[in-house]
Amino acid sequence: MLKTLEEHNLKTFTTTNPNEPILNGIACPECGEELLDSYPMIILTSLPARKNIHCPKCNYKGYRNA
Repeated sequence: MLKTLEEHNLKTFTTTNPNEPILNGIACPECGEELLDSYPMIILTSLPARKNIHCPKCNYKGYRNA
C-alpha cells in the first residue's frame, strides 16, 4: 500500500538528523546489499541531478540519478 503525501512529508520533517544516511531500495552493483543515500537532503547540481550513495557492506561509493 502506498503512503500518502502527508505521511511522507511528516516523516521527512520529524527525522532527528535529516542528513543521516537512509536506505533507498536500490541494490549495490558490487554485492547486492541495499544502498544508502549518503546525504539525503543534498542533491548535486549536475545534469542529470544526482545523489551520493554508498554500500554499508562492501564500501561501494557512487551516484544515482535524483
